[in-house]
Amino acid sequence: MHLSILKSVAFITLCLTTFALSAAPFTPKNDAVIANSNSTLSASLSVEEINTLVTNSQYVGQTERLQGLLKTRLAQLYKHTPSSQIGYLYARVLQKEHLFNEAIDIANNVLIKEPQHSNSHLLLANIFMTQGKFAQAKKHCVALIGHVSTITASTCVLDVQSQHESVLDSYQALVKIINNNQTSLATNHVLSEMSYRLNNYKQALSHLQSVDLVQAPVSLIVLWADIQIALNQPQQVLNTLSVLLPDKGNLEDAILLRLSIAEKKLNKRDKKWQNTMAQRVTLRELRKDSFHASDLAKYYLDVQPNREKALYWAHINCQQAKMSTDEQLLIQAKAMQRDTL
Repeated sequence: MHLSILKSVAFITLCLTTFALSAAPFTPKNDAVIANSNSTLSASLSVEEINTLVTNSQYVGQTERLQGLLKTRLAQLYKHTPSSQIGYLYARVLQKEHLFNEAIDIANNVLIKEPQHSNSHLLLANIFMTQGKFAQAKKHCVALIGHVSTITASTCVLDVQSQHESVLDSYQALVKIINNNQTSLATNHVLSEMSYRLNNYKQALSHLQSVDLVQAPVSLIVLWADIQIALNQPQQVLNTLSVLLPDKGNLEDAILLRLSIAEKKLNKRDKKWQNTMAQRVTLRELRKDSFHASDLAKYYLDVQPNREKALYWAHINCQQAKMSTDEQLLIQAKAMQRDTL
């Protein structure tokens, strides 16, 4: 899944008090049945339980596990009972599949009924930011003012602003607004990412110093790993990420990729993670999986250098996402030496 989508899912969840900051993985009730075919979720699952499943989809091993099931169930619920909460959850699930136009339409319908629905404004801000439509994104951030905390609204505005204006100015403005007050994980995430884009890796890491990675969303774990790799600490990445999930088969591409990069940097004879990632890449390419284009581009940049493939997937990625990190990925692919083919 594209990293900017993972980030926006985490940001929406962590910013607003509608959702728990550290929800535990959801286990259905004893009398709740998930069909043996895994084709549908039981109708006995309440909207609140579905909300918990959607919220938990930001965590390691769960970002895609129930995506199709949730999409089907929410489509049914939205058709019969298009409430604001169901509409928002449905739009959020559609966003994760890069079905941006459908997600925008549904989120806008929510706002027609409930103009101050903060979750939907934040969702739309993140979708438009991913699409590179920064003016529209900022409009929805501004709509949050007076309905969420000043820090939450400011984080949204300055995150968008940093994508097309000065990252340094946005970072300094957000630090000033915080003024040493306690901040949410979402705001710390944005501050860390801004520092990372400014190549201030030690400062970036300092914003995440109190984060428990076991309870952190995938996008934040990936950012932490990128910072550690930039600080030339690949062993820290291997030691920490390799124990996050007992079932390694469910590791997200983005996490598996960072393990592969760290392993390669250490020049280990055992290429466990690189071999596993190579199998994952083969599967993605056979499926022509544009959903993971950014991971594929980065794989051909940092694990198995191949300029032609890195460029191909970087271009595919930029067709879907137009944030600064996506542009940088394309720039890096174009800069690769041709002898890496």
